[in-house]
Amino acid sequence: MKQKCKWPFLYLLAILLSLSQAPGLHAEELDVNESEARTTELGGSAIEDQEDPTADTPELSQGFFDAGSDGVYRIFPQDAFIQVRGWLDGGYTWNSESPSSNFNGPYNEKDRDIAQLNQAYLILERKLTSSHQFGVGFRGDFLYGYDFFLPQSKGFETEDDGSPHWNHNRYGLAIPQLYAELGTTVLNLKLGHFYTPIGYEGVPAANNFFYSKSYSYQFAGPFTHWGGLGKWKASDSMTFQAGLVNGWDALDRTTDSVAGIATAHYKGHKDLWSLSAAMISGSEPAYDSSNFENRTRYSVILGFKPTERLQYDLHHNFAVQQEGKANGDPSYWYGIDNYLYYTVMDELKAGMRFEWFRDESGTRVSGSPVRGNPNQGSFAGNFYSLTGGLNYLPHPNLLIRPEIRYDWFSGDKNPYDDGGKSSQILLSISGNIKF
Repeated sequence: MKQKCKWPFLYLLAILLSLSQAPGLHAEELDVNESEARTTELGGSAIEDQEDPTADTPELSQGFFDAGSDGVYRIFPQDAFIQVRGWLDGGYTWNSESPSSNFNGPYNEKDRDIAQLNQAYLILERKLTSSHQFGVGFRGDFLYGYDFFLPQSKGFETEDDGSPHWNHNRYGLAIPQLYAELGTTVLNLKLGHFYTPIGYEGVPAANNFFYSKSYSYQFAGPFTHWGGLGKWKASDSMTFQAGLVNGWDALDRTTDSVAGIATAHYKGHKDLWSLSAAMISGSEPAYDSSNFENRTRYSVILGFKPTERLQYDLHHNFAVQQEGKANGDPSYWYGIDNYLYYTVMDELKAGMRFEWFRDESGTRVSGSPVRGNPNQGSFAGNFYSLTGGLNYLPHPNLLIRPEIRYDWFSGDKNPYDDGGKSSQILLSISGNIKF
């Protein structure tokens, strides 16, 4: 039997450190003036708390630099009072158009064709363990890297008006989760700061199949919330969540407003299919950002797994912002994401994603001026992307993701190559290592 290397994270760490010497990767001062799908064995997508609550729990590692039944070596014992774990994630994207700005169109995630250390991610957690005895748990997530930008909260990582608080460079620190959990594994209440339960793809890189992100992830919904979220596992097949939060991505902002969240998840017979639905509604900035009006968004995920090797997920999302247009009319954005996965072997999985996202009023998709992206909206029209990729696990700790992506846009303005093109091709390679 072939013995697997016990120290794979040292190899990827060396790679990521070498990437940090690449041109364009160093943090620079910028002119900053603003602002439950499923997990899979080889990476996938996640909502809720970014982990599948129905998945079997592997036997935990019991010592330092020890492996659990999943084969993943952890630096710290996972049966300790507080579990400490995390990952390093980085990659490089090549753009067929070689834009002079290095920006991949109006992206706000993996937005440059340069080498990036995306996430040095650390989790401190104590989970609820009993289905019948009351307990107290907690979790804190800490993200340092290029991906800090999107999961920031107003009044926390940024000021209440969206201007920088402690992050002023291209690289920064975000704390996307910091919550207490009260109750049992059947009925519990989460209080504090947590990831949104709405949508398909998530912030943590270890739980996403693709290195690049969908438009619906980048522009359609919130990333985190501050508030309370109750959860009831009604049966092995049915789970409900409901809560109240301070809107989208905000601890404290110029106008605070309570929003309601509700989700439902059903798992079919023998896990052959599943259906999830989620909605958030509350007041958010309208076209005049000082004016807060109702914004409602829903997300529906339908999953099929007809065989052990084949999996298909469909994600539909829709949102409306009252007084979202300059003339006072509502603005709309919506779309459909399709994901197809095939497990070739235990160490190799293939995936494809096809997305259609419509920014009907041109109010959502735009490169961020905070990042210095010149590809700024409005881009009223239809965005399409077709992505193919592989997830290769040479070791349970190490994930390698090559990917090819084709973007095109149907509208009145070119969003790619600094306004020169209506399409682009991206090639990327990334690595993720758990510790």
